Amino acid sequence: MKIEFSPFPNSKHDPFLVTSPKTAHYNCIAWAFGDDTKWYWPDSAKYYFWPTEIPREEKIESFIELFKLIGYKVCENEDLEPEYLKVAIYSDEFGKPTHAARQLNNGYWTSKLGQHFDVTHTIFSMKDGSYGNVAIFLKKRI
Repeated sequence: MKIEFSPFPNSKHDPFLVTSPKTAHYNCIAWAFGDDTKWYWPDSAKYYFWPTEIPREEKIESFIELFKLIGYKVCENEDLEPEYLKVAIYSDEFGKPTHAARQLNNGYWTSKLGQHFDVTHTIFSMKDGSYGNVAIFLKKRI
């Protein structure tokens, strides 16, 4: 189902499709990581899941380290490369991580919107939205 989601103003111009029912069982970081069983976040209260070997800090570097655990490395762009899986990590204007998305094999991206639903979208449809913009791309060989 195509929607226009007000926190993402470009969603009215580019694909933004709901692909799951609402759930609070997992978040965008877990979804991009490939886990739909828990909420990932490096909160200091240790309420959410975060690997013990990675600093529990809300910094891009911590999120890069998370994805390195499963073979990702930093890459240059969002271009579809059929032999790779890609992840985009978003941040706000202050550089604080806010969101992650995973690239699908058709070049579109999939995201979990907080406690809401999963969506399929383009990088442009999320641009300048409530999660800010992509801070870094990562990829791993399939």
